[in-house]
Amino acid sequence: MRVLVVKLTSMGDAVHLLPALTDLRTHHPDAVVDWMVEDSFAEIPHWHSSVDRVIPVATRRWRRFNRASLTEFTQFWRRLRKVRYDVIVDAQGLMKSAIFARFARLQRGGVRAGFSGDSIKESPAAWLYNKCVPVPRDQHAITRLRRLVAGALSYPVPDNAPDYDIHLPELRSRTSFDPNGQLKPVLLLHGTTWPTKHLPDQLWRDLAAHITTQGFPVAVTWGNAAEKARAEWIAQGDAPVTVIPKAPLTEVAHLLSRAAGAVAVDTGLGHLAAALSLPCVSIYGSTNAGLTGTRGARQVPLQSDYACSPCLLKKCPKLTAQITTPPCYQQFDAAIIWQQLQQQII
Repeated sequence: MRVLVVKLTSMGDAVHLLPALTDLRTHHPDAVVDWMVEDSFAEIPHWHSSVDRVIPVATRRWRRFNRASLTEFTQFWRRLRKVRYDVIVDAQGLMKSAIFARFARLQRGGVRAGFSGDSIKESPAAWLYNKCVPVPRDQHAITRLRRLVAGALSYPVPDNAPDYDIHLPELRSRTSFDPNGQLKPVLLLHGTTWPTKHLPDQLWRDLAAHITTQGFPVAVTWGNAAEKARAEWIAQGDAPVTVIPKAPLTEVAHLLSRAAGAVAVDTGLGHLAAALSLPCVSIYGSTNAGLTGTRGARQVPLQSDYACSPCLLKKCPKLTAQITTPPCYQQFDAAIIWQQLQQQII
């Protein structure tokens, strides 16, 4: 049996799908799985032993209709259409992903599955499947994906703890921070997409001070120019902080696997830390830890109890000239966050 899963974005979403693939292998050990994913996250599927082909897409680049994007899309189309699938699962639940799932060829009598219309925001996507799987919307994303894949392939919904089954490839060289015999570093994972997911910058400096007083090296990651600027600002505080050079995702995953612990906002690297069982405290203000919080060993998701949290808004309506950071994060104290992380490290 050959299966195609379509899970395009984001990093956290891709990590959330891994336990469902472990379940699939348990119930269908002979299944061959291909994964269609945005090229920015194409390294992640390679980490799971069930995945055979990784089929990258570049939806943002392909929106710019020019010769280069047309050539790239044509190559993608030819590669995708070489194979017929017994089961195709749209694990994203968007119109975009449902359309990409329709691009793939289905064996006669095969199953093209996805969430039922009342299980997703973009309910018309369900019109493009021949099997719709109802999944409660108030469940965690990992649970929803495990239920979806189980329903698509007709096996019982698992009730065991999620198994990410990550196997990182060996690295030929490393450019990331290596403490060389010191205590393992604590990582500050500050980069995220929504402005309403960001902690106040000063809180990161305060965290670094608390961590270094306990003898742990502190390192910060970054992925774009804005994140690099923030990382460098954190490093300019009183506590010694190493700014990690930008590196491929697999190398960053190795860094996470070798660290002592991490503090994260709602970010893909936080979910990756959870998948690797790295002790981590993740902080949630605008988003809901109950639905998309980190899941795994030694994880502490902290949800703000501010009146409007979680608002699920990308822009905070409470910001003013005087209030420049979302007020739902003002309650968090660096000493308490570090204390929570220490309990997981020890």
